[in-house]
Amino acid sequence: MPCYQNPILPGFFPDPSIIRVDDTYYLINSSFQFFPGLPIHASRDLINWELIGHAINRTSQLSLRNAMTKVNSVERKEVFTGGLYAPTIRFHNGEFYIVCTNLSGSTVMRSSDDFQPQNFIITCKNLSDPDSFSDPILFDFYGIDPSLLFDDDGNVYMQGSFIHGYSKRPATVIRQAVIDLKTGKLISETRDIWEGSGGHVPEGPHVYKRDGLYWLLIAEGGTHRRHKVTMARSKDVWGPYESYGHNPLTTGREGGIVTCVGHADLVEDTDGKWWAVMLARRDFGSCYPLGRETFMVSVDWPRGEFPRFEMAELNQRLSSRRIASKRRGFSTEHQVTISSPHSLYLRDPNLQDYKQGDNKKSIILHLREDELGTAGGNPTFIGQRQTSLDSIALAEIDLTSAPNKGHCGLTVYKDSFRHISLDIDLDKRQISLAVHHLGQDFSFLNKTLLQASTAVRVMIQSTKEAYRFSYRAVDVSKWSGETELGQVSCSDMSGDDFTGTIYGIYAYGAGGDVKFSSFNLHQKL
Repeated sequence: MPCYQNPILPGFFPDPSIIRVDDTYYLINSSFQFFPGLPIHASRDLINWELIGHAINRTSQLSLRNAMTKVNSVERKEVFTGGLYAPTIRFHNGEFYIVCTNLSGSTVMRSSDDFQPQNFIITCKNLSDPDSFSDPILFDFYGIDPSLLFDDDGNVYMQGSFIHGYSKRPATVIRQAVIDLKTGKLISETRDIWEGSGGHVPEGPHVYKRDGLYWLLIAEGGTHRRHKVTMARSKDVWGPYESYGHNPLTTGREGGIVTCVGHADLVEDTDGKWWAVMLARRDFGSCYPLGRETFMVSVDWPRGEFPRFEMAELNQRLSSRRIASKRRGFSTEHQVTISSPHSLYLRDPNLQDYKQGDNKKSIILHLREDELGTAGGNPTFIGQRQTSLDSIALAEIDLTSAPNKGHCGLTVYKDSFRHISLDIDLDKRQISLAVHHLGQDFSFLNKTLLQASTAVRVMIQSTKEAYRFSYRAVDVSKWSGETELGQVSCSDMSGDDFTGTIYGIYAYGAGGDVKFSSFNLHQKL
């Protein structure tokens, strides 16, 4: 039987939500502290996807300044990050609706409960047109993971995961209200509709109306190894909801590579076949730096019965007439540019600090004082998702016009507490491997560049076990041999966290510009 390859969206693409409009499928993901936010992909076959835009594509729409990161536990590598949480996308009467939460924190937080949620609605008629996305319409809901149901009675029901407090039991509950999408006003009382099946932390709700019943799909267990998908149903949208007697519908296979399975959304294809997209993590021992990715499985949903999910696998059986994945064994090698829809910045970037060179290959970065580890900062940083553990990031830095003070380099980045860089001290003309890991910052194996060096090539090479960091310098038009500065285990960039690794270039200091003559990624899928 033919197969397709999971994840269907490799790399940092968690919390998927999906719809079909005619013969096209649209999928949206969370993005946390990165801008542009809420990436949207389109597909005609559910397997091959194209990034067509972002719901948050203007810095004027909202601020990610307070998208903070908190280390809950160094021992468990448990990291909690704010920003743009799980979105839901729906389509009604010619209009796309996206609901989401922007979770804000401060530089000093005692617990995860110190984050504050701001929920909003965005409307759009053309997902491929950046100008089509509205400014956010705020609505009052103290929780995360909002969703929408357009019911036959003309009402629009908003469901979400209301937060009692992550130190409390229960920490959350699924809560619902009728919402006016034009104003964001909740026009009914807000009611609890389900506490889940007992798996702790019910979240990620979606309600579907089918066969005259309301089917409530949620995630439970937290987003890591106890993550699961559960369901309940009711004759009335307000409940009571009857929990499925054989929950969970799906979870990670014990001892398998595919773990943390949960946060699903359902879609019916043009042939009447049902599918579920969900987040999952690929664990290779203690190494899983890519974080939570988007997987897909087929679903058997008989009339009047609870659905049956296939288990998520890396090579998924294709149980319909759909074509097999074209991505199998496919390698991508491409140049990173400012104009690429795949390029990402941190929080509220100063976009004027980034310029594409005349040759369309180089990127010129303006040095600002914020560093990669600055809490709530807007460092000069541009990167793209690491989508494969078999990958290379390569950048060339022109030293001839660089300022005499400041730093620049190539990094593999996850958050303000975890990034590993080939860092160039422009004052000392020195390159080092700088490791920042959960509050423990250190550099080692410093190498002084020749004072006559006019350029340096820096490279990060990834395998399933480690990142390898090396460089070459040019002196009087002659490139030196490659020098390895060290290797760092992929486990240092893995943990119970929300984001995935990004390959990026950066610069910081008291002003001036640094020219990256090229920045390329090679990723084998």
